[in-house]
Amino acid sequence: MVSNILESIDADSIINHKSFTDRYFAKRFIVNFNGIKNNDIMLMFHSNRIALLCLAPSHFFFKSNKKYKLNFSVGNVDRLSNSVKGKSKKGGQMLTPKSIICKIEYEDGSGIDVPCCMKSTLIEVNEELVVNPELLKKKPDADGFIAIMLSSIAISDATKKELLTYEDYVKIVNDNASST
Repeated sequence: MVSNILESIDADSIINHKSFTDRYFAKRFIVNFNGIKNNDIMLMFHSNRIALLCLAPSHFFFKSNKKYKLNFSVGNVDRLSNSVKGKSKKGGQMLTPKSIICKIEYEDGSGIDVPCCMKSTLIEVNEELVVNPELLKKKPDADGFIAIMLSSIAISDATKKELLTYEDYVKIVNDNASST
């Protein structure tokens, strides 16, 4: 007797299957960073203190259809040259909440600075975005993450408490949308 493995899988479990980031990361949000309307950032925290930097779904970047690229050379710092070593990730670039990780540059010369939004150490930037910048729009909370950062337990916990939960974020975004 031969059984078909696909028939043994419940269709509802496939449809409702959560992504890796949805299963293992707690999403937190910042709305209107630096007082800029819809400059919304999402930080995804893993229990091991790793944080992924992403643009929030409500970020004004997603409303534009202009062609863009990501530039990880910020001022005199090239984020692509960041190099960490060992278990304790020595050598990573130190970041403050207002440190710029990259610039989203449009063909018309305009651009957007993407801040890291928390005190941390840069572990790595998503180099795939240089080759495939469309990942930023297609999969912003998965393959389109911008950077991986690491902070102390105290900073990570404090930052999570300061930022909006998904429920609070959705309420604010919906309230802002209905008032416009």
